[in-house]
Amino acid sequence: MIKHHNYALGLTWMFILFVIPLPLIQTLAVGLPADYADEFQAIYFGAIAYSWMLVAIYLSTRPKWLDRLIGLPDMYVIHGILSIAAIYLIYLHQSETESMGWIKTTGNWAYWLLLGILAYSLIFMAGWLTSRVPFIGIIKKWLEPLFKHEYSIWIHRLTLVATVLVFIHVILINYVVAITPFMIWFYAYSSFVLVAYVWAKVTNTKGSFRGTLTKNIEIADNIRELTIRPNDDAKVTLLPGDYVFMSFPTIKGLRELHPFSLVNSPTDSKNIVLAIRGDGDFTRSLDGVPDGTQVKFTGGYGRYDTFLSNQPQDTNIVILAGGIGVVPLLSVVDAHPNRNIRMFYTAHREADLIYGDKFKNWQNREHFQIAQQVGRFGISEVLRSLPNDWQRNTLFLIGGPSKMMRHWKRELRRHGVMAGQIYSEEFDW
Repeated sequence: MIKHHNYALGLTWMFILFVIPLPLIQTLAVGLPADYADEFQAIYFGAIAYSWMLVAIYLSTRPKWLDRLIGLPDMYVIHGILSIAAIYLIYLHQSETESMGWIKTTGNWAYWLLLGILAYSLIFMAGWLTSRVPFIGIIKKWLEPLFKHEYSIWIHRLTLVATVLVFIHVILINYVVAITPFMIWFYAYSSFVLVAYVWAKVTNTKGSFRGTLTKNIEIADNIRELTIRPNDDAKVTLLPGDYVFMSFPTIKGLRELHPFSLVNSPTDSKNIVLAIRGDGDFTRSLDGVPDGTQVKFTGGYGRYDTFLSNQPQDTNIVILAGGIGVVPLLSVVDAHPNRNIRMFYTAHREADLIYGDKFKNWQNREHFQIAQQVGRFGISEVLRSLPNDWQRNTLFLIGGPSKMMRHWKRELRRHGVMAGQIYSEEFDW
């Protein structure tokens, strides 16, 4: 079971890259007229690109079944890579085919619109890139005051317009429309994604859970704790380590859903407690939200609890946490009082080491140990503190800034920890 997540992620990639485009490719291969033999490859590229665009749109609906299988962060990585790959295939498709009139116009509009969305998204919506390329991160921080979170969401939704243009582009091509098996698959794929997207929007509008903000306090410099009391009719399914997407529908600028991790174990209280650092325009505005404000939220999302549930319950747990990234791991510790847990918690400043009272209480547990300090732990310090049988009976949960998580993954792997023993969730999206 230790490789469950990596195995599921690999199968997901294979299914998306090869299985989904296959019916379109096969039906085109059989039905395309010989007169277009020189353009066969380019036409295949266009069909693959369209299928990947549809998958990217479906992933943007955040299907919960897939989140519990591979995790939302990996879904967003797939979404981003597919979008880039689809645009490249569209470029090859355009370069190697000839068209005119509205066929050419709709294709060109779709391509340039997607290219513009890609350029914008790489700066404002691809945290996995900005966290790795400092120059792009600087550009993002410089432009963020102009391009608010809600603007970014709406700009990204222009992908739907580009997809409709591609749809029109295809149905205007007479020799393609004449291939009935292809068109059956084409309409089936398009209809499925349309229904899934509309259903997700209806669910987010009418089916999201509602609650009331009962407490909004500052617990550290630039960090606020929000307590939400769900309405009595809200049947929320949350697991330790989960996060929810939250918005304030009555406050301008805070109406788009935004993800935040649980502080408390959902098994202990109906309340939802979130700890949030003011990094963007949405989070920096939270200090002005008064108690009693209506909240909309959806969730839960996350795989920390799923990852632990897939392993024997006597497996040791080692937690490596930094700064605000400790938050989802707090609810994991809260929910497992009888597990053998060793925790290493760091921050840049003493004031950033939050929830000291929780750690103090947990130290009364028989099987919990905590080491916390300002500045990073060394790998040798961690290894010396591990249980004797850690190579075969220990799981590593990591939470914190992206650079810190990548650092610990490299160090742990270098010292013999298997990839299937490590789990983390990056919030860079």
